[in-house]
Amino acid sequence: MSAGEFRLPRGAILFTRDGVQYEFREDLGEVDHGLSLLLARRRTSEGSIRGKVLLKAVGVPKLMEMPRIKRARAKVEEQVRLATYLDHPGILRVHGLHKAEGCWYVITEHPSGHSINTLLTLSGECGRRFSPLFTFHVGARIAAALEHAHEVKDEHGRSLHIVHRALDVDHIFVDWNGDVQVSDFGLALSDLPGRVSSTVRRPQGDAFYSSPEMLLTGCVDARSDLFALGNVLLELATGKNILDAPDALTEEVKDSLSGRQLVRVRRAVRRARLAGSPVGVEDAIWRAATYTQADLEALTEPLPQGLGLALRKLLQPRPDARYQTARELVEDLRRWLGAGDAYGRKEVVAELHEMAKRSREVMVEMGMRRPRGLQASQDKISTN
Repeated sequence: MSAGEFRLPRGAILFTRDGVQYEFREDLGEVDHGLSLLLARRRTSEGSIRGKVLLKAVGVPKLMEMPRIKRARAKVEEQVRLATYLDHPGILRVHGLHKAEGCWYVITEHPSGHSINTLLTLSGECGRRFSPLFTFHVGARIAAALEHAHEVKDEHGRSLHIVHRALDVDHIFVDWNGDVQVSDFGLALSDLPGRVSSTVRRPQGDAFYSSPEMLLTGCVDARSDLFALGNVLLELATGKNILDAPDALTEEVKDSLSGRQLVRVRRAVRRARLAGSPVGVEDAIWRAATYTQADLEALTEPLPQGLGLALRKLLQPRPDARYQTARELVEDLRRWLGAGDAYGRKEVVAELHEMAKRSREVMVEMGMRRPRGLQASQDKISTN
């Protein structure tokens, strides 16, 4: 459901569940076909506020929309079933599915922090990159969450082979205490019995964080999530994205592909067009097929050796040349991080607070909550 469809005013009660009212605050837009993301606030009947939640919503179907709405409903039911197995502090919790007046809502924990995308905006505005150790910290936390998801088993001991498929800078959150969480397994691939299969092989989430195999063939496994994580960490450390390099996509570079490679790229481009993907996806597909080891070396050359090695291994075009498991990646990142001795929570918090101090004016403009302990400015920052 989109708030616009019902012209909901801010403060409207969407539904009541277990004696708690869910009050509409903001429409965050469509996140997938037939699925909208809403920000809501929980309020008791006495008026006490119980905090915010995210609602992934499917609206009342019109006759012509029934097939799409049925698929959307099946997806949210699958997300809620899958979430029962994802019990990890680094993964946002799904509280359940609620149906009211023909609408379906997936109720999800609201992140306590800000997205990596927001942190990158702050970093750019104050002209200061996060340190390599901070990048290690974020990477190790996310890799641990992915390790849990990739290895989780059902109640019968069968592996669910969960692949997030949409890991990007908008689905990773970091709070002022340095805690890191992954959100939204709603587009995940899994072996969950009865899951909704898709016959359309198209990028899920932001194509510029999709693995080459997802962009070129549509076939993915857990190593695709590791590529996406590598690209997020590359951007956090350098501001660069391996798949976002339009100036590098010259006709000469494209012509360097073999006939077989060209056929694969053109087939992938046609699939993306048929799926209604944004125009920029085509550039990501071409880049996925043409970037080289020299490109990886150039992007990671300014970084410390350990971080550079990890990123180059994560961003290999061929899955069998990458880290093979998130567990293997966690071990490497924690070893280079020094198990908290060289860079622990105290240093993480200090770095985040320093970034917030330097970016105070931008935070005011963006309506961001300041970290506790940071000297308040005269400008009030909205926390609504």
